[in-house]
Amino acid sequence: MFPIQSVWFIRTSLIYLLVGSLLGALLMIQKAFGWNPEIWKFLPLHFTILIWGFLIPFIMGNAYWMFPKFLSEFPRGSSWQAWMMFCSYHLGLSLYLITKFFFPFDSLALLGKFLIFFGLVTFIKLTWERVISYNS
Repeated sequence: MFPIQSVWFIRTSLIYLLVGSLLGALLMIQKAFGWNPEIWKFLPLHFTILIWGFLIPFIMGNAYWMFPKFLSEFPRGSSWQAWMMFCSYHLGLSLYLITKFFFPFDSLALLGKFLIFFGLVTFIKLTWERVISYNS
């Protein structure tokens, strides 16, 4: 069965894909018609949304689902750690995007980066435990 944490990782990554694609379309319209050159300041936001908002969570959600399962009653490890991974990553990404591109507070951007890092480390921990403990 597909774990609910993976479902939410993939759903949020697809929302980020939609937002990043719309922003990219806006940038391409600007390139074609040249109506407002100020829009190019959103190019780093476009890259950040597509890489950190779409690609990484999409990979994390699929890997959390597909990697080998424990041969026990909790096949993917601790459920609360998976939710902590999801919440930490997305809260950190939201903080980083807001503070880096809209309201420049360096301390909150640093907190956002730390939360993203914490989510990634939690993902690696959950996945690595399953990989090294798998018995065929």
